[in-house]
Amino acid sequence: MYSSKSMISGLTWMIIMMMMKIQECRGCTFSERQGLLELKAYFLSLSSDIHPDIARGWRTTSRRSCCSWRRVKCDLNSKRVIGLSLGDLYQSGFSDTLPLLNLTFLYPFEKLQRLNFSKSSLGGLFDQKQSYKSHERFRHLEILDLSYNFFDASVFLFLKEVVSLKTLFFGGNCIDGGFPVKELINLKNLELLDLKLNNISGHLPGKELTNLKKLKALDLSENLLTGLCRLEQLQELQVSQNRFVGEIPFCFSRFTKLRVLDLSSNHLSGKLPSFISNFKSMEYLSLHDNNFEGLFSLDLISELKELKVFKLSSKSSMLQIAETSATTGQKYQLRTLTLSNCNLSNIPGFLRYQKELRVLDLSSNTLSGAFPTWLLNNNTKLQILLLQNNSFNALELLRLHKLQFLDLSANNFNQQLPKDIGLMLPRLRHLNLSNNEFHGNMPSSVDTMEYLEFMDLSYNNFSGNLPRDLFIGCYSLKWLKLSHNSFTGPVVPRSSDMTSLMTLIMDNNMFTGKITNTLRNLRLLTVIDLSNNFLTDLSGNFLSGRLPLRFDSDYGYILDLHNNNLTGFIPDTLWKGMSTPSIDVVLLRGNNLTGKLPAELCGLRSLRMLDLSHNRLNESIPSCLTNLSFGLGGDGGNDPDWYPANMFSNVMDVYTEEYYESLLVSERFGLDYSVDFKVQVEFSMKQRYDSYMRGTLNQMFGLDLSSNELSGEIPEELGDLKRVRSLNLSRNSLTGVIPGRFTNLKSIESLDVSYNKLHGVIPSQLTMLQSLVVFNVSYNNLSGAIPLGKQFNTFGEMSYLGNVFLCGSPTNRSCGAAISSRGEEGSEEDESGLIDVVVLWWSLGCTYVTVLIGFVVFMCFDSPWRRAWFCLVDVFIERVRYLLGVI
Repeated sequence: MYSSKSMISGLTWMIIMMMMKIQECRGCTFSERQGLLELKAYFLSLSSDIHPDIARGWRTTSRRSCCSWRRVKCDLNSKRVIGLSLGDLYQSGFSDTLPLLNLTFLYPFEKLQRLNFSKSSLGGLFDQKQSYKSHERFRHLEILDLSYNFFDASVFLFLKEVVSLKTLFFGGNCIDGGFPVKELINLKNLELLDLKLNNISGHLPGKELTNLKKLKALDLSENLLTGLCRLEQLQELQVSQNRFVGEIPFCFSRFTKLRVLDLSSNHLSGKLPSFISNFKSMEYLSLHDNNFEGLFSLDLISELKELKVFKLSSKSSMLQIAETSATTGQKYQLRTLTLSNCNLSNIPGFLRYQKELRVLDLSSNTLSGAFPTWLLNNNTKLQILLLQNNSFNALELLRLHKLQFLDLSANNFNQQLPKDIGLMLPRLRHLNLSNNEFHGNMPSSVDTMEYLEFMDLSYNNFSGNLPRDLFIGCYSLKWLKLSHNSFTGPVVPRSSDMTSLMTLIMDNNMFTGKITNTLRNLRLLTVIDLSNNFLTDLSGNFLSGRLPLRFDSDYGYILDLHNNNLTGFIPDTLWKGMSTPSIDVVLLRGNNLTGKLPAELCGLRSLRMLDLSHNRLNESIPSCLTNLSFGLGGDGGNDPDWYPANMFSNVMDVYTEEYYESLLVSERFGLDYSVDFKVQVEFSMKQRYDSYMRGTLNQMFGLDLSSNELSGEIPEELGDLKRVRSLNLSRNSLTGVIPGRFTNLKSIESLDVSYNKLHGVIPSQLTMLQSLVVFNVSYNNLSGAIPLGKQFNTFGEMSYLGNVFLCGSPTNRSCGAAISSRGEEGSEEDESGLIDVVVLWWSLGCTYVTVLIGFVVFMCFDSPWRRAWFCLVDVFIERVRYLLGVI
């Protein structure tokens, strides 16, 4: 019995294997297989850095059917290739010439229905065999995605006769000028057209577009359009971030089939039209970020039974929301409601009948009173609640299992946080309570919020120590901002190597003690700002070892510990191992650091800003500082933006799941923390401290060693800091001359070497520094003529004070002919100081000889004065003899 069952089981497996073999034999045709391999070879000829799905998966030696290859889809019956997904083809892109796609290599795929070349850095199309008649090869193509490349309108010459197309994605390319209606007019079957993120301008040619009778969805957002009409057949229209002005055109009243309408982020103004109530099929209506004004009645949307998403806000601050009793009978259940900056003084009453809300944004109004707990009771699925910039003054929370984003910043809350806030908001990911008057300790229950990724409690009156397990329990926390409070105790009570913390901003508090070893475990830490606290002792703690490592990270690193009480020397080991990944900003000014500048600083090749001013550092300046990113160690102007573009990479964006989806819209809430969590860096530039953030950080390079006890000569090599914009060496004890190689500082805007002991002349070649705005050499021992010309004609007398041997404009001292001629001789400029010394010694010698000769002559004539002199000498001699006799 057992053997018969085994035999049956074995036969079954053999049949299954044979069927699989037969299925494999019925795979894609030989011509299609060869076509895929030739297509791969063509991609490799353009660049070897193609996606591994193709580089490794499409192999000549593979025995598998090409239908099982990644990015290839075949028809289940015919086994012909019907889909190629070749997006994100080149991982590193192209720095020089953009490649062209040869359509000839797509000829073998005669049944192709879907083709995706999005995000592949392609610059155009061409066909070696049939030129613009390629469409004859693509009779079955229905979906084409060429988005986010570098195509211009010439591509449509290849596509205008592909009449089978139903969906065309062409967003994020380089179409300039008017809408390409002539190129698209023959695509009679087109249902969805996506042309967002181009440079299309002017009015939309609605009359011609009426020939596209099947067109249902049109996305023209983020272009330069100024007008559109005659698109009555559309079901979805997305034209956000264009240049529409004036009131919403009356022709929109004919768009009765619309289910999606997005007019956000334009310049629309005036009153909202009453025909909005005619959009009976409307599901998604976004009108926010415009300039609407006047009175808007919620009655206009009360009969839109299908409405799921409604967004309205105005930049004009002249929009008023009206509500009548009719609105309480609204028949729709919203998922998203935005009424931001609408001058609301009360929460609309119809919200008491809403039970399905996921997102509620009532920010930037004049709402006051107690926190609306009834909103949370009614909407158990609520995920996002934004009430910032209002006047709420009392906070009471319920246990909210679904809430993920809560923003109550810039209100009037004046109380302690609920002790069990962590238990009430167990799934919270974003918490912003900044700019209120919360006081007391941070509740210990906060350390139970394991999903929390962002927390901002800055600009309140919190005090006391941080919860002991804050960085252990909140292991998902990435961004923490506690600045401008009165927190005390250690910065990090306890930490774990499992933490996700990337940004730690805790400036302007009362933290004390050493920077302990617990920071070593924060391995992903990217920004540290502990400035303006009471921290002590830089040596002998974690900073005497290596800074926290960030495994295979491309993030920038900001270390800000300025204005503390840090003492001791800068350890040699502080910077070891930090060239990759690298530190970009180091701010240690305003402490009591002593000792020399460690040569290991020169290993920070990506350092953009170094501020060690207002300390007690001594000895000489290392000449190897030219290895920094703004010197010979940098890569010129070709480095990518390190912040915000690359900083934090894609983890900057935090999203919820989708809560509305259509042909064009995939609606989900998200925050870009490169905007919402601003990192500022203060650096001295042009004799004042400026704040740099986002784009300006990418352009700033600076070195500030002022107000220390540095000595020795200024290294000539500092003249090779070719990208430095601010160089401050003032208030030290530097000697020698101003290096002639400073003429290589082509990007310098501010150069300050005042209050030192420099001598010699000011190199005349410095007049070639065309970007120089601030120049200060005051209170040194410089001499000779002040150079004139170009930027130097703009510097006043304050730039040269305290140099008594300097002459020429703008001082009141004129230069003699000898000094002028000597100043013009470049070979003698550096010897002017020695010439002054020689003249001094000759003057002293001549004076001594003259006095001696005059005395001798005086002794040769008999006179009462001569006799008195000799009497005085005799008395002196007798006195000496007497004293010697006594001894």
